[in-house]
Amino acid sequence: MAYDALTLSVLRDEFAETLVGGKITKIYQPERDEILLFVFNRQTYKLLISSNANVNRIHLTEMPTDNPKTAPSFCMLLRKHLTNATIVAVNQMPYERVLEFQLQVNDELGYKKDMRLVFELTGKTSNIILTDGDYVICDSIKHLPQDLNSSRIIMAGAKYAFFPPQVKILPFDLPRVREFLAGCNTPLRKTLPEVLLGVSQTTVNEILYGIDENDHTALNNSLVVDRLSMYKANLENKKPNVVLVDGTPVEVCPFDYQSKNGEKIFYDTLNRAHDNYYFLLDKAQRFNDKAKSVSTVVKNAVSRTEKKLAIQRQSVLEAENREIYKQYGDLILSNLWNISKDSESLTCYNYYDNSEVTVPLDKALTPQQNAQAYYKKYRKLKSSAEHNGRLVEENTKLLEYLQTIKQNLRFCSEPDDLQQIRDELASLGLIREKQTGKKKVDAPLKPLHYDIGGYSVYVGKNNIQNNFVTFKLARAEDVWLHTQKIHSSHVVIVNDKGGEVPDSVIVAAAEICAFYSQASGGSKIPVDYTARANVKKPNKAPLGFAVYNVYNTILVNPDRHITQLKQ
Repeated sequence: MAYDALTLSVLRDEFAETLVGGKITKIYQPERDEILLFVFNRQTYKLLISSNANVNRIHLTEMPTDNPKTAPSFCMLLRKHLTNATIVAVNQMPYERVLEFQLQVNDELGYKKDMRLVFELTGKTSNIILTDGDYVICDSIKHLPQDLNSSRIIMAGAKYAFFPPQVKILPFDLPRVREFLAGCNTPLRKTLPEVLLGVSQTTVNEILYGIDENDHTALNNSLVVDRLSMYKANLENKKPNVVLVDGTPVEVCPFDYQSKNGEKIFYDTLNRAHDNYYFLLDKAQRFNDKAKSVSTVVKNAVSRTEKKLAIQRQSVLEAENREIYKQYGDLILSNLWNISKDSESLTCYNYYDNSEVTVPLDKALTPQQNAQAYYKKYRKLKSSAEHNGRLVEENTKLLEYLQTIKQNLRFCSEPDDLQQIRDELASLGLIREKQTGKKKVDAPLKPLHYDIGGYSVYVGKNNIQNNFVTFKLARAEDVWLHTQKIHSSHVVIVNDKGGEVPDSVIVAAAEICAFYSQASGGSKIPVDYTARANVKKPNKAPLGFAVYNVYNTILVNPDRHITQLKQ
């Protein structure tokens, strides 16, 4: 993520614009390594400061927050010193990820005194430190191991010292950058983050976008310098955005990075972009956790069903030769005169196929008992074949249904979609839903809705939605689409204009159908399309199951057509 000193400088400017002159009215500590300051400056702002090792960050937030019933000791210290404090200035240590809030507050006697709140965004060692006006440390939110020989000791009573200056080149000191590039002979993508002060690898990737990192000619070096100058101009112009890949936020950029591909959501401030990034990230992570638990249930169910099927099919195969045991019984009874006491076998003429056969005998049994033993084995195998044959048919259908659920999980994008799949699994007895005593409210049906050439196109994201789209939403004259012989979403083109649906609309709908199918990673996918009137659902068929005999087929490449998706 591009959370380097350059990005932090943009946030600092926004803090200076919105928070300077404001008063701190409330202080929360919702997490052990996170504080929340309520600042009133013509309106109330919530400033979130987190020193979490994985997601250390600072930004204004509009998201709901909790106030623990018992305030931690650091929160009580901040309340003691900073309640009603005025933010005088927000400073950044030059080209470092360190912010300092200069504060002024009245003490117990009414005299004004200065305080400092310092935030170090340094990864695992991130910290929030409270000092007085002379930088004597009152306390910090983290008590990290200290080296007493170090020039920087973070503990109560010690003098706070900023990070010592690094011997690096300032990123916008263009003459020095030009001089360095002239003597550089190593790949720039790896070298620049080590040489330039306050830039991250993400920033370097953007600066070098489209530039050969191994080219050290004067022309190429001049282009790198121009890109640095352009980067500075873009920081000032601002166009903050969140980059999403497959619906998951992956990056916050202070402007439109050309090196970042994916869906981009733009915001008016970088603070708002960060706030929404972490909100979307948290939402995606929570959704993925829930989806993972459902996916595990489906995966285990598929595995169990496949094992059952293997055993049942083997039993059916073993029972295929059961007639031989009935023949053995018949041959024993028809040759009782030819069986002597203690015989271990009977060799006789087999009138079933006009051959000679040897029938094994148990000498501990009489000939009649041997015959009955063979008849019993025959009846047992016959019953097994009938029983396992039914189970094979049932479990084959169940496995097919579970495969459709597994396929549908790939395209879940909303909690409601996931809940509908949970409902399906609960109906199969694979998930036990908690009984709350309240009447269960069905999750709203939200099939994907496209506008293609003026025609509404609906796409089911699970079996419940497929059933709704096909058998409740669609009319007889609408066009229905499904991939041929493989699992896919049901797609319906609403033909509310009458006449023939244009080929271009059918092709686009078929491409969407191929995308939301088991073959979404392939090409030239056969997609069947027909009038909805030709689609039937057999009696007692599971949700999402449909049959059709009249249809046309088109070969298409999968395409999501994201730009035509209606929100």
